[in-house]
Amino acid sequence: MKLASLKSVFGMSLLFFNTCVLAAGWTVPTKITSVGQYGSNSTFFTTEADVSQCGDKKKLFFMTSDATDPDKLYSTLLMAFASGKRMKVYLHDPVVCGPENAQKINAANFFYVFD
Repeated sequence: MKLASLKSVFGMSLLFFNTCVLAAGWTVPTKITSVGQYGSNSTFFTTEADVSQCGDKKKLFFMTSDATDPDKLYSTLLMAFASGKRMKVYLHDPVVCGPENAQKINAANFFYVFD
């Protein structure tokens, strides 16, 4: 009986761990539908797919002051938008919803562009 309860506890801990891990991660590949800089410290962009966990499921943003290389991400967003390429971005946990109900990306060096 002890072995069965031990297996049950172990199984439940794996389920809990997997749920926590899935809270953050890569978005599905999606096309960028708009890109814009607002003020001197933030860049917003919208996606074709619902990737955000905030009010506007298609809108994300990052603060230039928080980004490791903001010009690189902005250039990549523009390239993906102009060429119609799909893009993935890495969303962090905990979810931070900011202006216009957009989800924040904490680090600008987590992205991937492909066909």
